[in-house]
Amino acid sequence: MIVAAATNAVEALQGERLDDLRWVTSEATTNAIEANLSNDGSRRVAVSCEVDNGIVRLAVKDQGPGMSTTHQVPDITHPDRLNIEGAFGVPLMRRLSSSVDFKTVDNGTIVQMELHQ
Repeated sequence: MIVAAATNAVEALQGERLDDLRWVTSEATTNAIEANLSNDGSRRVAVSCEVDNGIVRLAVKDQGPGMSTTHQVPDITHPDRLNIEGAFGVPLMRRLSSSVDFKTVDNGTIVQMELHQ
């Protein structure tokens, strides 16, 4: 809510795009919290947001074990997807963001997204 309120205050995103920002922020933050909990749960999640020329740049960093490069989830429209609970966050971030990038670093994962009006 804070990220969306700040973005709305500078009128960078409006209407449905502001809702998209709320969704991707929530999904990325939830994933980061879950990643941290997979360790001991005491580590911080860092969320940053920057607005530049109407482009919103959002970054969420966790201190979890990093994203698996071997675990693949079927496309959201594939029938096999009905057998998997959860795992909608990343496809949702990809669909709602103008761009999204996942970087595994020594001490976690950084999700960087851009949203354009």
